[in-house]
Amino acid sequence: MDRPVAVLVLAVGGNVGQGILKSLAHDRRPLRILGADIAPLQMGLYTVEKAFVSPWAYEEAFLPYLLDLCKREQVDIILSGAEPVLLAMAQHQQEIREVTGARCLCSPLNILEVCDDKLLTCQWLEREGLPHPAYADGADHEAVTRLVAQVGFPLVAKPRHGGGARGLFLVHDQHDLDYIIRKPDYVIQESVGTDETEYTVGCMRQKDGKLAESCCMRRDLASGTTFRAVLGEFTEVRRVAESITSALKPVGPCNIQLRMTERGPVCFEINPRFSGTTPIRTHLGYPEVSAALDHFLEEAPIDLPRITEGVALRYWNELYPAGEAVVALEQVGRL
Repeated sequence: MDRPVAVLVLAVGGNVGQGILKSLAHDRRPLRILGADIAPLQMGLYTVEKAFVSPWAYEEAFLPYLLDLCKREQVDIILSGAEPVLLAMAQHQQEIREVTGARCLCSPLNILEVCDDKLLTCQWLEREGLPHPAYADGADHEAVTRLVAQVGFPLVAKPRHGGGARGLFLVHDQHDLDYIIRKPDYVIQESVGTDETEYTVGCMRQKDGKLAESCCMRRDLASGTTFRAVLGEFTEVRRVAESITSALKPVGPCNIQLRMTERGPVCFEINPRFSGTTPIRTHLGYPEVSAALDHFLEEAPIDLPRITEGVALRYWNELYPAGEAVVALEQVGRL
């Protein structure tokens, strides 16, 4: 290619989108990085070469907007870490490619739909014979009663859709349970492991199905986000995560979240996408975003090293955009 690779990152206001931008900053090839989000006051918009305010991914205007933007800016590849955006991309990736030439880096729609729904995730893990928490649909009161009889309290209740620990409850007793089962679209799960035995594993899968090296870290959470991470070999955790990725067959990146229990590692969430810990892995020597660009743009094999040492400590930071930049995004929708 005789020009810089044009990378469009959607949902740059979220922590995963920001992490993708941080990872792209480590890439050695000439890049033109574009960013979009649904509102002007999103941090990532002020760190890219060109910024755009876009419609919501579920709006009818989203696809025409995206097609026009990709054609106008000669976008080569579209990245995102936001589930609604990935679902929209998966639905229309063939049309986007045919009309604009841009590739969407996302897994097929059926895989995204299973992993976007925590009840479907548990059901899929069970069908595949993979480690999973005991669970029940919150709307199925008989199944909830059986779950209590099987594992007792405490239980974990979470919305079927969403992330970042939003709406998550620890159910200590029947009084808590009576409250939770009145809420729509919840899944109730066995409480597995402890906060001190939680792991996140980054896996990468090529188009031909081959798995690259995975990257495993034990983590501590604050409001559903990793704020402390320690890399390690963690052989058993890594083996289970790779088995899940092989069975799921995602395209490109996949993040597996597990806790260690007496019966071994148990998976409680699968994200077939880049994750919030992507920039940590990149900085410590596992450049998964660059490897994905190599593979999906240049047809190179995914070549990632096995890294087992490193510590990451997260902290708050600030960005101070110029007033005229904010006004430009508010009034014109681009910067």
